[in-house]
Amino acid sequence: MKKTTKNKMPDRNASASANGWAFQVGAGIKLMLENVKAFTALKMEGKNDDIEITLPEGKIYAQAKSVTVMGNQNTAAENLKNSLATLSDDVTEDSNPVKLIYITNILNPISSAKASPFYDRYDTSYDYSILPDEDKQKIKDLVGDDFPLELLQIHVVKFFGEGKNKFDSIKEYIRKLVKDALGDSSLCEDLFDKWYRLFSLNCTDKPKEVMSFDMKKKEIMYPVIVLAIEPPISIDEFQQVSDYDDYDEIATQYRDLINQRTLEYDFSSAFLGEYMSKKSMLRAGSRSQFKYDFVNKNWQEYEESFNQINDPEIREAVVKMTLLTLIVRASKLEKIRTAANII
Repeated sequence: MKKTTKNKMPDRNASASANGWAFQVGAGIKLMLENVKAFTALKMEGKNDDIEITLPEGKIYAQAKSVTVMGNQNTAAENLKNSLATLSDDVTEDSNPVKLIYITNILNPISSAKASPFYDRYDTSYDYSILPDEDKQKIKDLVGDDFPLELLQIHVVKFFGEGKNKFDSIKEYIRKLVKDALGDSSLCEDLFDKWYRLFSLNCTDKPKEVMSFDMKKKEIMYPVIVLAIEPPISIDEFQQVSDYDDYDEIATQYRDLINQRTLEYDFSSAFLGEYMSKKSMLRAGSRSQFKYDFVNKNWQEYEESFNQINDPEIREAVVKMTLLTLIVRASKLEKIRTAANII
């Protein structure tokens, strides 16, 4: 009797696609932040595992391939072959490549047969020029004579685990950015969450063929700006300008009003213009306490914009919190512009 089997469905497993896309997202974030001052746009296409980063002088083209089990070398050779083929297609007269990158979590991405001692650790990148001769030859055998080997890099990233834990090595790049831009590396998790939602929006339930991401630098960096402006000033800063004893009441109950005033161009520009003008006339050594002194001295000039608050004591506290928040945010935004070179 002929043995019957159940019909097999095509392999369109959404979770597998999502896992591959998750690695591509992590790889895209890593490469983007390695070029954070220079890049102007980031594009990712799930169908071919493409990552494209635009720089003023040209483009970085990258291929992202991953495995789910640490130590799995089974697909290393095939992944390398497919990635180099796609990178070869990226080299055209009009593409203007400045780097061609194969990025993976396979510890030895050159060989399926063994774990090379040359590739002995994760979170490392290698220029083609420093590869062992044996590995160079393997790559040469897979690409045409016109492939610009001098542009080729191989990046090995540790990307294993469950859920967000697999992004731990990627978060180190995010941690450095928030430390440079906001002075607080503890905000790494918040920024990662915002970026992960932004990069993966509506992708987890789609087949890999239609997963995509294409954004300009300002759009990608907007969550960093949100982190800078979301909270009002700290309680320690608030106490420098106000004796009101319920910081939480002011920060929570009047949060919307504070945000509304700080985002009003006429209000914020008038105040910050006056503040910066007075600050510029000070000697550098006398500026550390100036923001508190300025708010304490000038808050009544801006009280009229808060007349909806009937209690004069609360009104004074809210005005002072708003003005000091404006100063602190302006300083943070300047640090972000410098750290990420946002024009």
